Amino acid sequence: MTAFLAPYLILLARYGIAFAVDEYTLWVFFFTLAQALASAAFSVVAGLALLPIYVRAPALKPVVMVPFFAPALSTVDALIRMLGDVMYSPWGIVIAHVVYYAPYAALLMESNLRSIPADILDAAEIYARRLSTKARVIFTELKPSLAYSFYTIFVFSFLTFTTPLLLGGRYPTLELLVYLYATSFASTQLVSTVVLITLLSSLALALPFFKLPTLPPAEPSPRAPKLGLPAVLPSLPLALFYLALAAYLVLPAASPRGLEGAWTPLVNSLLVALASSAISLALAVSFLFSDVVGSRLPAVSYVAAISLSKSLFAIGFFHLAQPLYGTLPILLVAHVFVITPLVYSIVKPAFEKIRQDAREACLLYLGPVRCVARILSEALGPTIVQAWLVALASSISETTLAFILTTGAASTLSAEAARLLTSRAPDLIETGHFYSSLMAVIVLATLALSRLVKTKPYAF
Repeated sequence: MTAFLAPYLILLARYGIAFAVDEYTLWVFFFTLAQALASAAFSVVAGLALLPIYVRAPALKPVVMVPFFAPALSTVDALIRMLGDVMYSPWGIVIAHVVYYAPYAALLMESNLRSIPADILDAAEIYARRLSTKARVIFTELKPSLAYSFYTIFVFSFLTFTTPLLLGGRYPTLELLVYLYATSFASTQLVSTVVLITLLSSLALALPFFKLPTLPPAEPSPRAPKLGLPAVLPSLPLALFYLALAAYLVLPAASPRGLEGAWTPLVNSLLVALASSAISLALAVSFLFSDVVGSRLPAVSYVAAISLSKSLFAIGFFHLAQPLYGTLPILLVAHVFVITPLVYSIVKPAFEKIRQDAREACLLYLGPVRCVARILSEALGPTIVQAWLVALASSISETTLAFILTTGAASTLSAEAARLLTSRAPDLIETGHFYSSLMAVIVLATLALSRLVKTKPYAF
């Protein structure tokens, strides 16, 4: 936890603490806030519209999820090619976020929907005569997932970097402004102000995570609520849109461009991903040890990783390990800190499914070290493999850290794609389309492979 927070502290020490807000910084802050609120609200509405597809037509669900599981850079690039100039308007960032996060919101809602007790569903169908009454019952039960999806999407949208970068930086968010100021000739006082505002905003975003309602377990109830044809019809145009977007995502991979220059970034991406995912697994296991002895540090680390600014982290990490700038080791270590909480969030629910009395007996008779080691080998083996593949895909698709911390021969595929797509040369942009599509294919194939891993029943 100390190591994770060190880059932020170094950044404050380097630029000092100043609060001289100019008009432009204030505008960027309120624009960031407004687009995050709009993105969260519209994403939840679009998620509700997609929910009937998830329940009634599960075969379409993987297609709808493709833009979310693909790297954000690839999805935004596909949207730009698909929608054209509309993406370069003030609403471009909101459109990209809604398209990207709506399937995620629907996924949380589906899990919540399938966990509604059957007796509540039966009572609603037998006694509720009006459709509005039945809908109110369902919405009441969906409150945990609605609140959680709204707030997490708000946080992710507030901390967006890749989307405004690819849209030309015409409407920057705080994340992008920090990078632009810190890497330009802006005054130290101005950089310090933006750093302080961004850090305070991130800390404010982190606190409500500990107060959000707990999501119900994902085990399905005996049956899902019945959704009629009127509920499904509005979902079909959305499903067709996502089908078209999935095609735009992968099509450039069929027309290779700049292959001679792609090998080095691709190999760099794979090397960093393999090393960082392995180290992240080891650290996630150490988080399990902390959980066993009742520590809250793993939960705090997870919240810090998803709610603190990656731009600030990357710039602070640059000052922390400046001699390593532009090399793969600095990117490797940064990826480990960012990916470990993600791996932990995958492994921990599987660990918690093991019966409480079995875990207590295991801890009592074997001790925490041997207990966790035995659980990992006997019960969580497939989950560990699954988490490793997800970490691998996450590292390959990470853009913010790679864009800020790499340069030249040490560039990764995501950083190179971002640099090409933000250039002004048409040939380079076309090559960037191919790179982003190639990255999307690799990431989606890795995640698809992770879904083939069959986890064991937890009768440990």
